[in-house]
Amino acid sequence: MVIGTSPSLPGPAGAATRARDLYDRPDAHLGAPAVLVAPYPPGSGRAARREALRPVYEAVAAELGEPTLYGGSAAGPSVRWHTGPHVVLLAGGPQGATLSVHTASDLHGREYTAVESGSVGWRPEDPHGFDALPYLWLLHRGPGRDWPAFRWDGHHTAASWEHLESSLELLLESWMEQLPVQVPGDWASFVVGCARDWPRHLRVGYSQDRGQLSLMVDHRTTADVPGLEETMRERGWQVRDGGWWRAVFPDDDLAAARSAARLLVADVRGRGSVCPDELVAWELTVNDHGRLWLPGIGMPVN
Repeated sequence: MVIGTSPSLPGPAGAATRARDLYDRPDAHLGAPAVLVAPYPPGSGRAARREALRPVYEAVAAELGEPTLYGGSAAGPSVRWHTGPHVVLLAGGPQGATLSVHTASDLHGREYTAVESGSVGWRPEDPHGFDALPYLWLLHRGPGRDWPAFRWDGHHTAASWEHLESSLELLLESWMEQLPVQVPGDWASFVVGCARDWPRHLRVGYSQDRGQLSLMVDHRTTADVPGLEETMRERGWQVRDGGWWRAVFPDDDLAAARSAARLLVADVRGRGSVCPDELVAWELTVNDHGRLWLPGIGMPVN
């Protein structure tokens, strides 16, 4: 996607005006370069990018209403307002977030190709490719009759444990950056099980109120054998709480998403899993409200 090169950036009010014009007169802007509306400070981290986007997103949502689809990619937001035949897209990029308008069928076709057969590495020696997906997660909260015509319910299974660590890190990082802007206060979570240690399961969650990523694994049916506690702590688990082991990673920890991804992979491998295809994720949710898709999760989804 081409980014506009106008020397004057519109700011929140200008972004809202631009969004309204794209929404009301899409045919006049089809094929035009995307306009940079929320520049990221050079070298900025998650918190700085989040705060750069927040006033722009709030202004656009106040103008157009809540989006048809919330979402995020590795590069920033991936938020859509559907008008029927057209989509106004607020998307992340290397320099910041941009606004553009597209014919819905063309945009969905390009994204379907990218998700279905384009970017993600199929072999362990390939780049993992999850950072090139058009979205790592999408959330729909409108009534069922307003669901977009295109929804991609699939996923890609990571080709190696290293690829899985990367996909999970990107997904969790996107949640920590994007959820506080798009759905303030809402928590998000999913459950992971592994075929070789069924039915024990692991839950991954992000709580905005607590400002942390958290992981917990069920050990209520696990016998206390010698060395168990040392093994669990070596994997990265922090606290035993009744029949559960837990670990938390604060939002202000720049390595939080990476640490959580490494712990999940270390735990399922420690339970005997030999490849990501032996895992399964379910109960994908944001605040138990709407439908959540996670094409960037890197494992099978029930």
